[in-house]
Parts: sequence; C-alpha cells; structure tokens
Amino acid sequence: MSEEKELFLKTGLSQIAITNMLVEKLKPSMDYLTYNIKRYHVPVTLVLFYSEEDVFEQLTAAKRLTDAINTIKVGDSYFNFIFLPFTDEVDAYPFIRHVQYNELSNIKNLYYYEKLPPTIYNHYNFINTYLFEIAQLKETAN
Repeated sequence: MSEEKELFLKTGLSQIAITNMLVEKLKPSMDYLTYNIKRYHVPVTLVLFYSEEDVFEQLTAAKRLTDAINTIKVGDSYFNFIFLPFTDEVDAYPFIRHVQYNELSNIKNLYYYEKLPPTIYNHYNFINTYLFEIAQLKETAN
C-alpha cells in the first residue's frame, strides 16, 4: 500500500523522478523562451495538458504555427506541454477552451497554465507547480 502512495499520476515513478525527467526535457525550451521574454518583451504562456491517452495529434491540429509542443510519456500518463508565444494568460484561456471542447471533448484530461516569467531561478520548483496543480485537480475530480 505504501508503494502506491509514492507513485505519481499513474506513471509508476515518484514525483521527484517525474520532475527530474520533465525538467531535463523542457529546460532547453524554457531557457530559450525566457531569454526571448527578457530580450524582446514577448509574453509566453506554458500550458500543460495531462491525460492518460495520447492526444498529440489533437493538440497539433489545434495549435498555431508559432506554438511548440513537447509531449512526454511516462508510464500510463502523457504530459503535453504547449508553449504559446505572444500569448498572455488571459489570451491563453480561449485557446485552452477551444482545445478542450473541440479536440479533447471525448478524452479525459486536465490542464494547468501559467505565464512564463522572464527568469526561472529554479526549474524544479516551476515544473513542480504544474505537477501539484494537476495532482490536486485529479484528486478533486475523483
């Protein structure tokens, strides 16, 4: 029973291992985009769609040309991070609603989004914020 509590979001791994894996995959993109935020004052919002089904094709169909998707599969879970350049948090919400109602209406998913800051001092804490929010949403949904 204690082993199940240590596993995180049907991944078969602990949250620490998941965070390390996600940071390793996302750090180059986040560093590049935060550089652009600082230099050019371009807003960027990062959206995480969590699901237990592969939704890459649906997200690709809904994204704009400037958007970038990083999909990471761990165990039975898919973490789909979408970087929305030129998009504030307020403007990201219509995109998320469009994706949920038009592309993912038959697929159970959770999302969390936040505007990227100009400087990320601790990538682990930043990604953990997303994971905590998804875990909390999943807990309240059950």
